[in-house]
Amino acid sequence: MRTITSIFVLAALIPSLSFAARLSDGKDHHKLSGKKIMTTLDKGFHFNTEAPAGLYIDGEMGAIEPSKKTEKLIVFDAAKAKDKTFTVSFYVCDDAETVCESHEVALQIVKKKLVQVNKEQVPMVKPETGAPVPPPANPKSVQ
Repeated sequence: MRTITSIFVLAALIPSLSFAARLSDGKDHHKLSGKKIMTTLDKGFHFNTEAPAGLYIDGEMGAIEPSKKTEKLIVFDAAKAKDKTFTVSFYVCDDAETVCESHEVALQIVKKKLVQVNKEQVPMVKPETGAPVPPPANPKSVQ
Protein backbone atom coordinates (compact mmCIF):
# COMPACT_ATOMS: atom_id res chain seq x y z
CA MET A 1 0.00 0.00 0.00
CA ARG A 2 2.84 2.36 0.84
CA THR A 3 4.45 1.77 -2.58
CA ILE A 4 1.20 2.59 -4.39
CA THR A 5 0.83 5.82 -2.40
CA SER A 6 4.43 6.77 -3.25
CA ILE A 7 3.79 6.17 -6.94
CA PHE A 8 0.71 8.42 -6.90
CA VAL A 9 2.63 11.19 -5.09
CA LEU A 10 5.49 10.99 -7.61
CA ALA A 11 3.07 10.99 -10.53
CA ALA A 12 1.49 14.17 -9.15
CA LEU A 13 4.84 15.91 -8.58
CA ILE A 14 6.61 15.10 -11.86
CA PRO A 15 4.56 17.53 -14.04
CA SER A 16 5.23 20.36 -11.57
CA LEU A 17 8.99 19.79 -11.89
CA SER A 18 8.94 20.33 -15.64
CA PHE A 19 11.02 23.18 -17.03
CA ALA A 20 9.17 23.27 -20.34
CA ALA A 21 7.94 26.54 -21.78
CA ARG A 22 4.49 27.73 -20.84
CA LEU A 23 1.66 27.93 -23.37
CA SER A 24 1.76 31.74 -23.60
CA ASP A 25 5.56 32.15 -23.69
CA GLY A 26 6.77 33.97 -26.80
CA LYS A 27 3.27 35.16 -27.71
CA ASP A 28 3.83 38.76 -26.53
CA HIS A 29 5.47 41.43 -28.70
CA HIS A 30 6.75 44.88 -27.73
CA LYS A 31 7.23 47.85 -30.04
CA LEU A 32 8.50 51.33 -29.17
CA SER A 33 6.55 54.29 -30.52
CA GLY A 34 8.17 57.48 -29.23
CA LYS A 35 8.31 56.81 -25.48
CA LYS A 36 5.32 54.47 -25.51
CA ILE A 37 5.61 50.70 -25.49
CA MET A 38 2.90 48.96 -27.49
CA THR A 39 2.45 45.38 -26.26
CA THR A 40 0.44 43.01 -28.44
CA LEU A 41 -0.21 39.27 -28.59
CA ASP A 42 -0.40 36.55 -31.20
CA LYS A 43 -3.81 35.41 -32.44
CA GLY A 44 -5.49 33.05 -29.99
CA PHE A 45 -4.35 34.98 -26.89
CA HIS A 46 -5.61 38.00 -24.95
CA PHE A 47 -4.56 40.15 -22.00
CA ASN A 48 -6.41 39.68 -18.73
CA THR A 49 -7.73 43.22 -18.27
CA GLU A 50 -8.86 42.48 -14.70
CA ALA A 51 -5.36 41.42 -13.57
CA PRO A 52 -2.66 43.89 -12.54
CA ALA A 53 -0.30 45.31 -15.16
CA GLY A 54 2.43 47.88 -14.74
CA LEU A 55 5.82 49.27 -15.66
CA TYR A 56 8.41 49.03 -12.87
CA ILE A 57 11.55 51.16 -13.14
CA ASP A 58 14.60 49.50 -11.58
CA GLY A 59 15.55 51.13 -8.30
CA GLU A 60 12.22 52.94 -7.87
CA MET A 61 9.17 52.09 -5.82
CA GLY A 62 5.72 51.58 -7.31
CA ALA A 63 4.38 50.90 -10.75
CA ILE A 64 3.34 53.08 -13.64
CA GLU A 65 -0.11 51.91 -14.71
CA PRO A 66 -0.70 51.31 -18.44
CA SER A 67 -2.12 54.30 -20.32
CA LYS A 68 -4.29 51.85 -22.31
CA LYS A 69 -5.30 48.29 -21.45
CA THR A 70 -7.55 46.18 -23.66
CA GLU A 71 -7.68 42.46 -24.44
CA LYS A 72 -5.53 43.01 -27.56
CA LEU A 73 -3.26 45.94 -26.61
CA ILE A 74 -1.49 47.29 -23.55
CA VAL A 75 0.33 50.63 -23.83
CA PHE A 76 2.99 51.60 -21.28
CA ASP A 77 4.45 55.12 -21.04
CA ALA A 78 8.21 54.70 -20.56
CA ALA A 79 9.06 58.43 -20.53
CA LYS A 80 10.05 58.36 -16.83
CA ALA A 81 12.38 55.40 -17.37
CA LYS A 82 14.82 57.47 -19.49
CA ASP A 83 17.94 55.25 -19.81
CA LYS A 84 17.17 53.00 -16.83
CA THR A 85 16.14 49.39 -17.17
CA PHE A 86 12.53 48.59 -16.36
CA THR A 87 10.14 45.67 -16.29
CA VAL A 88 6.69 45.50 -17.82
CA SER A 89 4.32 43.07 -16.16
CA PHE A 90 0.95 41.72 -17.34
CA TYR A 91 -1.15 38.55 -17.61
CA VAL A 92 -1.71 36.62 -20.84
CA CYS A 93 -4.57 34.12 -21.31
CA ASP A 94 -5.36 31.83 -24.20
CA ASP A 95 -8.71 32.43 -25.92
CA ALA A 96 -9.80 28.88 -25.04
CA GLU A 97 -9.45 30.00 -21.39
CA THR A 98 -7.33 27.06 -20.33
CA VAL A 99 -4.41 29.14 -18.99
CA CYS A 100 -3.74 32.65 -17.73
CA GLU A 101 -0.04 33.27 -17.08
CA SER A 102 1.97 36.11 -15.58
CA HIS A 103 4.56 37.74 -17.85
CA GLU A 104 7.45 40.00 -16.86
CA VAL A 105 9.79 41.41 -19.50
CA ALA A 106 12.92 43.42 -18.64
CA LEU A 107 13.52 46.20 -21.17
CA GLN A 108 15.59 49.33 -21.75
CA ILE A 109 15.47 52.12 -24.32
CA VAL A 110 18.89 52.41 -25.98
CA LYS A 111 19.41 54.96 -28.76
CA LYS A 112 15.64 55.24 -29.30
CA LYS A 113 15.30 51.46 -29.65
CA LEU A 114 13.63 49.01 -27.32
CA VAL A 115 16.06 46.35 -26.10
CA GLN A 116 15.20 43.27 -24.07
CA VAL A 117 17.53 42.96 -21.07
CA ASN A 118 18.60 39.69 -19.48
CA LYS A 119 18.50 40.28 -15.74
CA GLU A 120 21.08 38.44 -13.70
CA GLN A 121 19.43 35.87 -11.49
CA VAL A 122 20.59 35.23 -7.97
CA PRO A 123 22.25 31.81 -7.94
CA MET A 124 20.57 29.05 -5.97
CA VAL A 125 22.52 27.38 -3.16
CA LYS A 126 22.03 24.21 -1.13
CA PRO A 127 20.81 25.25 2.33
CA GLU A 128 22.80 22.61 4.15
CA THR A 129 26.18 23.34 2.49
CA GLY A 130 25.88 26.73 0.81
CA ALA A 131 27.24 25.14 -2.39
CA PRO A 132 25.89 26.59 -5.65
CA VAL A 133 23.25 24.65 -7.54
CA PRO A 134 23.59 24.67 -11.34
CA PRO A 135 20.65 26.30 -13.17
CA PRO A 136 18.26 24.04 -15.08
CA ALA A 137 19.03 23.38 -18.73
CA ASN A 138 17.53 25.90 -21.12
CA PRO A 139 14.69 24.01 -22.85
CA LYS A 140 15.27 26.03 -26.03
CA SER A 141 18.89 24.85 -26.27
CA VAL A 142 18.08 21.17 -25.79
CA GLN A 143 16.86 19.47 -28.95
